[in-house]
Amino acid sequence: MGLQIISYLCLIVFLSAVGLRIRKQWKMPVHFRWELYPVQHEPREKASYGGSYMEEVNWWEKKRRKSLINEIKYMVPEILLLRGLREENRSLWNVSFPFHFGLYLLFATLFLLFLGAIILVSGGKVSPGAGAFSSLVHYLTIVTGFLGLILGTLGVIGLIHRRLKDPNLKNYSSPLDFVNLFLFLLFLGVSLTAWLFFDHSFEGARGYIYSLITFGSWPEGAGGKIGVLGGFAAFLASLLFAYIPLTHMSHMFMKYFMYHSIRWEDTPNVKGSRLEAEILNNLGFKPTWVAPHIGADGKKTWADLAAPKPKEG
Repeated sequence: MGLQIISYLCLIVFLSAVGLRIRKQWKMPVHFRWELYPVQHEPREKASYGGSYMEEVNWWEKKRRKSLINEIKYMVPEILLLRGLREENRSLWNVSFPFHFGLYLLFATLFLLFLGAIILVSGGKVSPGAGAFSSLVHYLTIVTGFLGLILGTLGVIGLIHRRLKDPNLKNYSSPLDFVNLFLFLLFLGVSLTAWLFFDHSFEGARGYIYSLITFGSWPEGAGGKIGVLGGFAAFLASLLFAYIPLTHMSHMFMKYFMYHSIRWEDTPNVKGSRLEAEILNNLGFKPTWVAPHIGADGKKTWADLAAPKPKEG
């Protein structure tokens, strides 16, 4: 039960850290508007050429139209295929994509393990011939798990090699970057070894999820299949869950705010709106920027600095 307790504690840390990061983001001052187009929630006819609702005559009198479909069409390739990285840096994409896609497959495997554990808890079986749905869960778990471990391992090795050998990337690689990558390499290596030699069908891994759901119980025959390596893999996975949201790797979910609160933020500033109140609040901040053209001294507010007529050079 000791390993399960560690997993419970790591899950609590994960949820708490994610909640605190999101709460901090929501409480931050409104961001400077980027004014970059296209904005993907515009209808297709405008997003296709980078247009905006603001180009329409008397736009403030009209109801705004947004397209969730356009957002999804943009975000899915960006998240799953790292489209932006592929277009801007193909050589880095060659090693970064298998790592990230491998992690996505492992998250899918975790979901399938949880689904399989629910089937076991309800009295069913997850094995070939146990019914169409149970058989599908059984085989999908093996496929996604195997591919995820292989791609993730190859990708993380490639990323470590790039950071060590590429002079351009090496200059931007901190010791913590290598710590993070080696932690993933350790987890993926241990998990892949456990799969190769002990748990080909992920029955032991599913049994461990079962034990988490039932607070310590194991399905019949699964307890011995997790083994020492499987237990170590579960331990490392739990630690990674707790560790990721405490680092810059939290970009995997915080990127939502990058797009929706900054890059695509185009809410009109109208009188009496929440946005107007946030901007007025920002004008009360006292900047301490050292740039001489700003004239900030830590005592003047943004309103004080913005009100005077600009000096001619």
